[in-house]
Amino acid sequence: MPTCPNCHLIKEFLDEKKIGFEEIDATTDEGIEQAAKYEIMSTPIFLVVDDEGREINRVSDIDDVKKIIENERLPS
Repeated sequence: MPTCPNCHLIKEFLDEKKIGFEEIDATTDEGIEQAAKYEIMSTPIFLVVDDEGREINRVSDIDDVKKIIENERLPS
């Protein structure tokens, strides 16, 4: 799957922190549907959703991802 450098940095950080995530592959029909559902128009996007799939937060920069994680603004 193609990936951008920023996506790679975000994935490495999440792996390091042992935070699970789902990657959307927008090169597949399923990925395109998921991206459309959340109105994702560019990458990378780090989308935080609750247990019902409602969006809580959205950022695209590794520094902002770190701020979200460090401020513990993730759903439990």
